Amino acid sequence: MDSITVRLRFLSYPHLTGIVIPLNLCQQLQLRPRQRITLSLGKRQVVATVFQDKRNPDSNTVKVTSSLKNQLGIPHSGLIHLKKEGEVLRIGPSIGIVTTGLRNQASQPIGQRSSFFTKLLQAQEGKGVFYFIFSPDDVDWEQKQVRGWFLRRTKQGRYQWKKLLTALPDVIYDRIPSRGAEKKENVRQFKVQLANYENIPMFNQGFFNKWGVHQLLYPNAEVNEHIPETHHAPSIRTLRNMLSKYRMLYLKPKDGSLGYGIVKITQVPGHSYEVSYHVGGTNVKRRFRKLTSLYQHIFRTRKVSAYLVQQGINLATYQNRPFDFRVHLHKNQQNEWVVSCMAAKVAGSGSVTTHVRTGGTVIPGEDLLQHLYGRQKALIQNRISEAAIRLASAIEEAKGIYLGELGLDMGIDVHGHVWMFEANSKPGRSIFKHARLKHADEISRSLLVDYSCYLANF
Repeated sequence: MDSITVRLRFLSYPHLTGIVIPLNLCQQLQLRPRQRITLSLGKRQVVATVFQDKRNPDSNTVKVTSSLKNQLGIPHSGLIHLKKEGEVLRIGPSIGIVTTGLRNQASQPIGQRSSFFTKLLQAQEGKGVFYFIFSPDDVDWEQKQVRGWFLRRTKQGRYQWKKLLTALPDVIYDRIPSRGAEKKENVRQFKVQLANYENIPMFNQGFFNKWGVHQLLYPNAEVNEHIPETHHAPSIRTLRNMLSKYRMLYLKPKDGSLGYGIVKITQVPGHSYEVSYHVGGTNVKRRFRKLTSLYQHIFRTRKVSAYLVQQGINLATYQNRPFDFRVHLHKNQQNEWVVSCMAAKVAGSGSVTTHVRTGGTVIPGEDLLQHLYGRQKALIQNRISEAAIRLASAIEEAKGIYLGELGLDMGIDVHGHVWMFEANSKPGRSIFKHARLKHADEISRSLLVDYSCYLANF
């Protein structure tokens, strides 16, 4: 059966483990007065007595005693869902976000990242969920409990963080912040325990590796038209062969992000080579007569094994500057991929990449497409969106893990062909700082809750 949205309240009965349900809801849930039933929150279960509220038969307010509240670890009152599954009445859903760097400071429980998580958790409003953040060290696997930070609105309308003991959640969203944090022993142990635990789905687990994603997608006939030719640990011979085909290449760190370490190589008339990169806040451009000299220059401080070489794409330009798109995708409550945001990133003057860090500018994708393509805007926008959804589906199927969001870096070349350069499992949200993309930010955060509800089977 479908879940029922109710308003939850607490009754001060410390010695009675019971739940008071209005008559009409008892009938919907097929519950009898004084019936003993198993109630669950997340992964905790308690047997309680059902009492019918005959005074308010048509109410949607359900009351639980303080004893039941404490035994289950119900964190707060308010809007929530009930769902009958066999002989169990579920309260929830309970959604946990796992991360690192938490500390016992209610004003900023996660330091400078507190504002990021505040925005993330604000998406719970009106959804009827228990939504919180926790660290791997906060879990008690034996008791099926976790100490989590909840964001609650005060009577004055302000937001306040509270650390509460609650049940191990129905579903977990992985926001471990870095590859370095992933390697820490407590994080690794947490993921091992979770893998051995029955039926707690975790989505967006881990980080993508550029070469790994390429190996998954390039052989896939459904999507490989969007994937540039790429090779791992490039030799001089590989560079020479690719330059004979494309005349422009990009060298990228296979585990890089934010455009760090990217090098552009161009073959110029007169049989010389130009190399461009960003270092120390400056865009550097140098020319070499011999490819061997260029190769030695690039890899004197870089490991060849840490790099990929990728076919250069002649991107379409805006005001004589190349641009690409960050396409933010989410799964919705029907488990379907949807595009929540498409932001154009226009390269800064002389920059190798379109990243804001190196002088790039963010523009709403619709605005840029309208400016460049006019009446064909919808056609181009649909072409990018359809490609993004096919790519997201292909990545999810090939990886074999739950994915609730993806950030794809995509571009259009001068002939109108759509390309994908990179896929991010922990996409940054800097594009949403643009004033015109605030609504897209809200949709994106809301969809994270919706997909969590799907995984939690609510």
